[in-house]
Amino acid sequence: MQTRYEFGGRGPDAYDCYGLVRAVRAEIFGLPWMPHYRFAGDDDKRAMTAAARHANRSLSPCEPRAGAIAEVWHGRLCTHVAVVVELNGRLAVLETGKATGPRWDYLPDFEARNLRVLYYH
Repeated sequence: MQTRYEFGGRGPDAYDCYGLVRAVRAEIFGLPWMPHYRFAGDDDKRAMTAAARHANRSLSPCEPRAGAIAEVWHGRLCTHVAVVVELNGRLAVLETGKATGPRWDYLPDFEARNLRVLYYH
């Protein structure tokens, strides 16, 4: 929560949305490190979509659960990714963006703000 947003940021001082998901899944949940996908960032939705489709080949669709990736889709484009965490006994989503920096939101509020959210683990 102390880091800044940076396009292509893969940590530890700055993250973009994918970089944050990648780090949290590996460092907090102990899951294997996902590829860097340095070419994919918030400003290039086509590249982000290509990275999401590639990553999804090694993941499984799931219901929301801690450690899952929350992918936000608008039509055929993946426009944002976040990671599901447990906060105060409830599911929440940890995300970062240019306008907000790192933040969390409880799952129902995150889903209400986004048109279509798909989960992968």
